[in-house]
Amino acid sequence: MKKFFSPSIGITLAASLLVGCSTSGGEMDSSTEKASIYKVPASCELDPVNSAFAKIIPPSKYIPTEWTPAEGTDLYAVINSGGIACTYGDEAAEVGGTVMWAINKDGLWDERVSAWQAEGLEAVDIPGIEENAAYKLPEGATSADNMPAWRVNLLIDDLWIQLGAAFIQSFDEATPIIQAAIDVAK
Repeated sequence: MKKFFSPSIGITLAASLLVGCSTSGGEMDSSTEKASIYKVPASCELDPVNSAFAKIIPPSKYIPTEWTPAEGTDLYAVINSGGIACTYGDEAAEVGGTVMWAINKDGLWDERVSAWQAEGLEAVDIPGIEENAAYKLPEGATSADNMPAWRVNLLIDDLWIQLGAAFIQSFDEATPIIQAAIDVAK
């Protein structure tokens, strides 16, 4: 009768499985307890996000941008944490908006919340979105050149998303873009 299983292989296999299932200190690694379903998109060529912009700004397209972020800004925080910033809109008409994605690690979100509160951003609940937290510029905010400004930051699971655009006036306009930004990060 042929043997298909050697006792020495069985012992080696069992020992390997036991070692592979253990961790130092006998505790589970909390980073593996709950894997996020979200990730930063690999590129800005995101048809769902562009399509959401195009419903407000036809003919919207992705506008490649060479970023040179100033230290202390959201853009700097996003880029330096491995995130991505993408601008969409009508470049000829000089109207559009930027979406940024970054993973919340090393206290990034909490650090930015402190900065946003100092800038006057307000905690909000985004209609139709199940975010953990969100902060938005107050109604009537303007940019440095006195143009209307609209910006919201949201944390969903461990993903920080920011949408900023002067043409947006309400969550009715912003929510479809926010939802597209969430969907492409899954």
